[in-house]
Amino acid sequence: MVVDLLRPGSVPISQDKIRFFEFLLDEKLLEEHLQYSNPEPSATDLIVEFLSVDVSNDIRDGPLGPATCEHVSMSPLQSLHCSCQPKISRKQLALKILALKVASSLNWNLDTFEAKLTPFIQQQLLQDLVFMAADGAFSVPPQEISIIMIQKPHLQFALTLYHRWILRYPAKAAFKEKFAKLPPSITLEKGYPPMNLNKEKILKMNENDCIQSIKYLEKVIAYYDSHGKGNEPLQIRIPVIDTFTHITEDMHNMVHNWDAGSVYVSQYELLMQIHFDLSYNYFFYGHHEKAKKHILGCRKNQKLLEYEVKSKGYGHGQYDKVPWGNLNYASVSEDDILGYIRALNMGQDLLDEDKSLLQRLQESVTNDYKGIIAIFQADNLSRDIPMIHRQVIEHDIQAAASTSPVSVPKDLMIRVSALNAVRYALEGGLPSTFPDFLNKFNTVGVKFFDILFWALAPVLVSNLSEDDWNKLRIFFLHLATSFQCRLPIDGIDEYLEKHVGDRASEIRKKLICAEHLKAIIIDQINSEDKNMDIPCELLTNSWDTTDFEYNAPELDIGRLKKRLVEASSTEDVRICLVKLATMLPSIPLWKHISYCKPIGKLGVALAALPRGFLQDFCAVMSGAARARLDAGGARSALSLLSEVECEARNQLADDNDPVLFGLCRALAWEMLLLQVNLLLSEWPHHRLNATVLTKKCKAAIAAADSDADALRSQVVLAAWLGLLNMCEWEAAGVATGVAAGVAAALCAACAELQSGKGMRRLPRWLWDHVLNTFNNSIGYQKRFTHTSHRHFPNYTDHCIQNLSLYHLVFQGLRDPLAISVVLSLLAKLYNVLVDDPSMELVVEYTELWPNNIANINSYKPGDVLESLIELLERSLKLYPYNTSWLRLYGDAEMASGRHAAALRHYLCALSVGSQHFASRAPDEDGLVRRVARCCQALAAPTQAAALCQLLGESDYTCAFKCLTEKIANAADSMDAYYGCLWDNTLLEVAIATHARRGEAGRRARAITAIGALELNANNCDEIQREAAAVRRARLLRALTDQYVC
Repeated sequence: MVVDLLRPGSVPISQDKIRFFEFLLDEKLLEEHLQYSNPEPSATDLIVEFLSVDVSNDIRDGPLGPATCEHVSMSPLQSLHCSCQPKISRKQLALKILALKVASSLNWNLDTFEAKLTPFIQQQLLQDLVFMAADGAFSVPPQEISIIMIQKPHLQFALTLYHRWILRYPAKAAFKEKFAKLPPSITLEKGYPPMNLNKEKILKMNENDCIQSIKYLEKVIAYYDSHGKGNEPLQIRIPVIDTFTHITEDMHNMVHNWDAGSVYVSQYELLMQIHFDLSYNYFFYGHHEKAKKHILGCRKNQKLLEYEVKSKGYGHGQYDKVPWGNLNYASVSEDDILGYIRALNMGQDLLDEDKSLLQRLQESVTNDYKGIIAIFQADNLSRDIPMIHRQVIEHDIQAAASTSPVSVPKDLMIRVSALNAVRYALEGGLPSTFPDFLNKFNTVGVKFFDILFWALAPVLVSNLSEDDWNKLRIFFLHLATSFQCRLPIDGIDEYLEKHVGDRASEIRKKLICAEHLKAIIIDQINSEDKNMDIPCELLTNSWDTTDFEYNAPELDIGRLKKRLVEASSTEDVRICLVKLATMLPSIPLWKHISYCKPIGKLGVALAALPRGFLQDFCAVMSGAARARLDAGGARSALSLLSEVECEARNQLADDNDPVLFGLCRALAWEMLLLQVNLLLSEWPHHRLNATVLTKKCKAAIAAADSDADALRSQVVLAAWLGLLNMCEWEAAGVATGVAAGVAAALCAACAELQSGKGMRRLPRWLWDHVLNTFNNSIGYQKRFTHTSHRHFPNYTDHCIQNLSLYHLVFQGLRDPLAISVVLSLLAKLYNVLVDDPSMELVVEYTELWPNNIANINSYKPGDVLESLIELLERSLKLYPYNTSWLRLYGDAEMASGRHAAALRHYLCALSVGSQHFASRAPDEDGLVRRVARCCQALAAPTQAAALCQLLGESDYTCAFKCLTEKIANAADSMDAYYGCLWDNTLLEVAIATHARRGEAGRRARAITAIGALELNANNCDEIQREAAAVRRARLLRALTDQYVC
C-alpha cells in the first residue's frame, strides 16, 4: 500500500491499536488489556474515551438508572425510587460500566483521578458509581442520607467516595494553575462554576455541597466508632472488575454483583483516609482547630492500622507492615500525615520533635519578635532559614520600630542587621553588595563593628569548613579596604579578644594573615596623620576664588557678558547693559556678541536706531528669543519678544520717531509669525486668543496688499495660514506670492463649500497652482519625496527656506475641511493621471475637480501619491478617527503595492466606522471588496472568501475561486476561519473541496461548522441575522488582531 504521509487519512491504523468498541464485544478483553505493565491506551485514557463517546446523553440532569435503555428491565429497588428515567442507549450504558471497571483497577484512587482526568470526567465517573450502587435511585446524593443507606456496604462505599471528592475539589481546583475547559454545550451541577475562576471565587464555590459532604462523612465516622468499640474492626469490600455486569445484546435484566471479589479494607484504613480529607479541607479554609481534631483522628487510625497489619498482615498476608502507596483504598501517605501534623504545630506533642528554626521564627514574629536573636544565632550555625526570610524580618522590625505601637528594643534592629550580615558573609556576599549593612554602618558608625564581632563570635568558635573560612576572609579583606565602610584594622585584635577570648590570636590569623594585615596598616590610605597639610580647596565643595585679588577690566567685561548670556529676566539684562555701557560706551554689543543676532529681519530696524540702551536691549532680547526658538521653545521666544515690544512702545509713546515706529511694526510682524507657528505646533490645544490673532492676520494681509515690500513673504504666508486654520475664509485681499496664493485659493474653496456654492466646481486657480507644482516641464523647486522625508519638522521660520512653496502651505494645514479639500484635489489628480478604476482613490469632494488634464505626460503619478501619503500621515496624527482619510490611506497604500499596510488602514476604517464591528460601517461594501483584494494579494484566500459574505449580495464567484485555490502558503489557516462562515453555500463548497483533496481533518471541521444549530436554514430571520452578526464581528476582529495589533 502506498502511503502519503502528508495526506490525512492515508496512513493505516496500527494493528495493535485497540478501538473502544472492541471492549464492548469481548468481555475478557478489558481485563487482559489492563494487566499489561504499560497498556496503550492507559487506564485513565480509557475512562476518558468511554465517557466522552456521547456526552450529550450524560446522566447529570435528573434521576437516571442503568436499566433505562430499551429491552433492559429495572431492578426492584430502582422501581421503588424512580418513576421516570431519561433515555440512555444500550451502548452508552455499557460504556459507563466499562469506565467503572477501569476505575476499580485503579483502586478508586482519587489522587490518580484528579491528576489524570478533567473535573467534568471525575464528576461523571463518580456519579455513575453512585447511580449504579443506588440501583438508579439517584446519581447526585440527596441532602439527607439515612442510616439505612450507610448500612448498605456498596452504597456507603460509593457515597463516601463521592463526598470525599466533593470535599477535596475546591482545594485541588485552587492549587491548580491551569484547568481543563468544559465543552460549550455542557453545564455543571449546581455549585460547580467554570474551572477558570480565581482562588477567592473557588473558596466560595460548593459551599452547600461541602457542608453536606462533611455531615455525611462525620455520620460515617460515628457509625464505625459506634460499631467498632470492643469489637473486631469492620471490613469493607472494595468493588472490583467482576462487580459490574457486562452488558450483552441479549441481556434483559442487569444486576451488579456487589459481593464479588475478595478485596477488603479495614475500617481503620477507611477512617484514616476520611479523617485526612476532612483535615485537608479544614486546613485549606483556615479552620485550624477542626483540622487538628481530624488529623488526630487520622493519626489514631494510622496507629491502629499499623498494629492490625503487624499482627494480621495486609493483603492476604503479603505485607507485615503498612504498604504506603500500595494500599487497596487509602491514597494518603505517611509523609502527608506527618506534614500536616507539623504544619498544625503539633509535631512536638505527637512526634516528640523539636520545632524547626523556621517554625520558631514564625512563632517569634507572632509574639512580637520574642527570641529572634537566639533564632538568628542558631541559624548562622545551621543555615536552615532562607536569607530572603531573614531580610524580610529585618525590614519588618525596622518598620515596626518607626510606625508600630509594639515596643521593640532599641538595639534589636542593629543586632538583627549584624546577624544577617554574618549570614550574608557565610553565603559568599561582600559588604559593598549588601545595602542593609551599609545603611546601618552609616547610621551607627564605627560602633557597628563591635556589634558585628559580637554576632560573628559564635560562628568563629564553631567548626567551620575551609570554604566558610575563605568566604569570611574575603568579606573582612573587603571590609578593611573599602571606602564605604572601612574597618579600623588596627583594632581587630581588641574586638576578637572582647568577644572570642583566648582564641582571638588563632582566629585572627585565620581571618587575616600577618602579611595582609601589615600591608593594610602601612598603606597611606589608612593613615590617620593629623599633621598632614591638605589644601583648603580640597576640603570644600566650592571652587570659587572669592578672595582672589585682581585688577583686569577685561575679566569684568567678560564676566558681565557671560551673565548677560545667562540672564533669564529683563531686569538682569537691564543691569548688565547699564554696567557694560559704562565700561564700553562706544561699542555696539549686538554687533560684537554672536549671541545677540536678532530674530528674523529685526537687524535692519535695529541698525537704524541711534546708539543707546534701547538698541542693545532689543538686540539682546531678540537674540535670546532666536536662541529659544532654535531650541524649540516658541512660547518662551514669544514672551521675550513681547518684552521687547513693550519696551519699544513705551519709548514710542513719548516720541513720534518714524524709526522707532518701524521697529514696533517689525516686532509686531515677527510676533505674528511666532504666534502662528505656536498655533500650528500646539494644535488643537493652543492657548492663544483666536479673535486677536485673526485681527492681526487680517491687518498683515491688508498691509501686504498696500505695500508688497512692507512684510516679508513668510509673515504673509503665516497670516494666510492663520486665517485658513481658524476658519476665517472670507478674508478680503489679494494674496501676493505663490505660496500665499495657494493658501488664499484654499480659503476661497473652503468658503464656497461652507456656503453651499461648492456643488458646481471648486476654484480653478487652486487646481492650476497644484498642477504647476507637479509639472515636470516647469523649473519649480522640487518637493521632498515620500521615501526620503516621511516626517517633516515643525513649521518654523528657520526651516522655511528648506521647503518648497507647495509644502509651506500643505504642511501648515490643521483645519479638517481644508485638509479634505487638498486630499480630494490630490486624489482627483492621481485618478486622472492613472485612469484605472481598480486603483481609484476614493474620498469626498473629488467630483468637484476637473476631469481632464492637458499635456498629461508631463506629470508623474508617483509624485502625487507620495505627497498624498505625506499629508495623510500628518493629518491622521491630528485626527486619527477620520474614516474617510483612513480609507484613502488604504487606497494609496494599495496603489503603491503595499497590501499589508493597505489592509491595516482598511481594517482601522472599518473598526472606527462600525464601533469596533458592532454595526455596519458607511460604504462597507466598497471597503470589504478592497480588503478581500488585499487578502488575495497576501496569499490568504480563505480570509478573502469569508469577507465575500459581508457584501450586500455575496460574491460567490470570488468566494468559490478563493476556496478552491490551492496555495503553497501554509499560513492561510483556512480551517481556522470556518467558525466565521455563516453562508451554508460557502461551507458546502469547502466540504466538497476538502473531500476532493483528501483533507479529512479540515473536512471534519467544516462539517462541524455547518452543523451549528443557529445556521439551520429553517431558523427565523432574526436568529440568522444574529448568527451572521456574531460571526461577522468574530471575523473582522480576528483580522484586526492579525494585521493591525
